[in-house]
Amino acid sequence: MRLSLLSVLLVMAPAFASEMPSKPVAVVDGNPVYGVAMPAGDAIDIKAALSNVDTYADKSNKFSGRIAKVCQTKGCWLVLANGETHARVMFGKHDFYIPKDTTGNAVVYGELTVKDIDEKMAKHFAEDAGQDPNNVTGPQVEYRITATSVMLQPGA
Repeated sequence: MRLSLLSVLLVMAPAFASEMPSKPVAVVDGNPVYGVAMPAGDAIDIKAALSNVDTYADKSNKFSGRIAKVCQTKGCWLVLANGETHARVMFGKHDFYIPKDTTGNAVVYGELTVKDIDEKMAKHFAEDAGQDPNNVTGPQVEYRITATSVMLQPGA
């Protein structure tokens, strides 16, 4: 019986671990950094970047903004915003996670793209954000940053 329980726990451990936030890879000026080390250099405000998206799309940059939403299922994405302007930040291919209760500001390093998402995926994102997916209709266009590094600035 004990061996069976231990076997079940060992098999289930990776599933539980994938839903827990990753550990920061560094702490810079008191701010935790997730993913890989944050490259040096200044970040561009997300509103400024999206107002001139052609300049910043399809190449890696540092972006800054307020954390408007965090995936409430696993902490596998956040929405970086300035006012009503926003972009969804994905953490690689679920390479790392952040705490689901994260608030404040963030600096992210990654590639900005413009994505067409179908209604099913848009509903999935709404549900992950703790919102009513029934309020989503039709395909959506979203700005997305696939990040390799995220520095959280909680309480900022």
